Amino acid sequence: MAKGYKKKKGCWCPSDFDDSTAMSDSTSVDINEDFIFDTPLDELVDNLYAKRSVRRENALVELVDSFESDDLFSFVENQYITISYLFINSIKKGMTKETNLACRAIGLLSFTVGGGTGSHEIMNEALPQLCKILSGSDQSKIPAVVKCIGLLAFLGADDLDETEVALEAIWKIIQPKTGNNVTTVKYEPPVVVAAITAWTFLLTTISTWRINQENWTKYISDLSNLLEADDRTVRMAAGEAIALFFELKLFDVKPAEEDAKYFQRLTYMNNMKAKVTAQIDALSCEASHKGANKKNRSAQRELFGNIWDYVMNGGDIEETVKMSSRGTILCVSSWAELIQLNFIKHFLRKGFHQHAQYNPLMREIFTFDEDEIEYLPNRVKKIHRSKSKRRHYMQIKKERDIAEARKQSFFNELIY
Repeated sequence: MAKGYKKKKGCWCPSDFDDSTAMSDSTSVDINEDFIFDTPLDELVDNLYAKRSVRRENALVELVDSFESDDLFSFVENQYITISYLFINSIKKGMTKETNLACRAIGLLSFTVGGGTGSHEIMNEALPQLCKILSGSDQSKIPAVVKCIGLLAFLGADDLDETEVALEAIWKIIQPKTGNNVTTVKYEPPVVVAAITAWTFLLTTISTWRINQENWTKYISDLSNLLEADDRTVRMAAGEAIALFFELKLFDVKPAEEDAKYFQRLTYMNNMKAKVTAQIDALSCEASHKGANKKNRSAQRELFGNIWDYVMNGGDIEETVKMSSRGTILCVSSWAELIQLNFIKHFLRKGFHQHAQYNPLMREIFTFDEDEIEYLPNRVKKIHRSKSKRRHYMQIKKERDIAEARKQSFFNELIY
């Protein structure tokens, strides 16, 4: 048996796992050929201890494929911490390919664990190393890293404070700090788009907590500037973030004592709302110009047309996705849900339908057609049946929010 490791519950677990023993000792990186693994997955996990990066990369490729293709909850249930340490080691030591694969792998692991305590532990262990990569100069790793941070915090953050730590880490890529003693990094559009997308996805969770709108004012001006970026994909990513700001009422100013600070803030937010609305209108009907890049132009018009309709007319956001041949339907009816759907579909890739069928977490995030409940696995049904109560609560909350918005509108009309 390899030095520094011990066999436990069908997997290899680190014993005093550090660089000075396991990873540097040549005897620790080769598997005993006479050792019989319980499953092929155990062998893949053990290959993550290998010294050669190509061996670790190949193991990560197969593990990612397994997470996408199968329900691995029973495999990871009692060893997710051990596996997460190995993924974090690949994130830390690997070149671009290995780091990007490990970011996907640990995100899929957290999604398979299903949120709660397990995902919180994974997030706490991984976040420091992920944030360290963001402070480096290798932009090829950043898209995978910011998406990983977004998903791990979405699943594992226990409160608004933990969520804000992840949001702030990602925002530094979207809007790097400037100053006399700060070297400004210019990130490529794909990097900026990945960061905005992950940041917006994580922002969808703040609706579940009481928030102070003043804390989010600083982002509005920056997002408005991004609506004028040269790259169309950057403008579209910023547009989705702006739509979510409107849905979360982050442009609104809550009634307060009529002091100078309150009226100053109210004036600023009304001006920003007018500016952003004009930008949305212009982007929804962007004209063709000779020599202009036509790529994604129709998609931009459609997106900002939908945002304009929502902001000005209260237009509904409705999208359905057919999930199985039996007719199971996933429904989204808000910008937050649409953003979550698009991000999770992109992250899970071919595993999206697999997780929709077997992973109870999907029933906590999204609404499914209840007529298909009898076809669901047993560990999914309990959560699914509780959705009717949750929907009733959310409907009451929505009605209260509408009443509050009307009260706010009436109050503003009195002022002016």
